[in-house]
Amino acid sequence: MFNRRVVLRACGAFLGLVIAAGTTATLSASVRSNRIQYLTFSAPVSLPGVTLSRGTYTFEVANPEASADIVRVRNRATDAVVFLGFTYRVERPKGKADNRSIVFGEAPRGVAPPILEWYPGGDVTGHQFRYSKTR
Repeated sequence: MFNRRVVLRACGAFLGLVIAAGTTATLSASVRSNRIQYLTFSAPVSLPGVTLSRGTYTFEVANPEASADIVRVRNRATDAVVFLGFTYRVERPKGKADNRSIVFGEAPRGVAPPILEWYPGGDVTGHQFRYSKTR
């Protein structure tokens, strides 16, 4: 009887450790893939369908557990979502600096330049924003 109880407790403790380790691994993978980044702009910039005024914004992958193709941008001061949209995954071009998180497009004078790509934390894989062809 004593040996059976010890074996059952040992098995229960082992199972608890396995579950805890799995949960920790899942949480840490989720946090890593979320890739939250705070970016500050000194002038207005644009994303598809919206112009961001100067200020600090939180860029993050909205669905890291799934396809990771949706990017959410929040105003850091108000925590309001200012952009939520699909993106294409893109590879950082060879020779581009790893410390540059944003790639801007061209815009006429007086118009906020579009953010074309975002590379979270200098990653090699980034997110290309989907603009309409009539932009």
